[in-house]
Amino acid sequence: MKPINKAQATLLETTIKESLKNYEAKNEANSLGDLSLYYDNEQNILFFYDGLKNLLNEVQLPADEKLSYRTLRFVLQELNRVGFFDRDCIANPFTVRSTNKDFTPCEELFSLGDDSVKPIGSIWKEIEKDLDDFLKKLLP
Repeated sequence: MKPINKAQATLLETTIKESLKNYEAKNEANSLGDLSLYYDNEQNILFFYDGLKNLLNEVQLPADEKLSYRTLRFVLQELNRVGFFDRDCIANPFTVRSTNKDFTPCEELFSLGDDSVKPIGSIWKEIEKDLDDFLKKLLP
């Protein structure tokens, strides 16, 4: 397994924090329930949008590296671990999704709700497969 890109993790962490601070400054009375991320592969830019498709922030990745969704998931989980998402501007539930440029969801990257964290991705798919296999054996 490829290690986490520490430089990209730092850049993503800083940009996520700035994005939520931008949201908080503009939306004192509202909570953020969805954070949509659009990665423009050609320009190598990651855009951050709120649930109403308002641009919160963007980050230009170094020309020699592409976005690592593994690193992005790691950063989101680390921010959660240190309590960064425990703030008034974050709704419960809260979801971070990758989208295409038309805002159609492609994949859930992180979900937080009901005081629980649900990592999304290959681990979750493996758990679902194991559960399906178990149920097939249990219920012929």
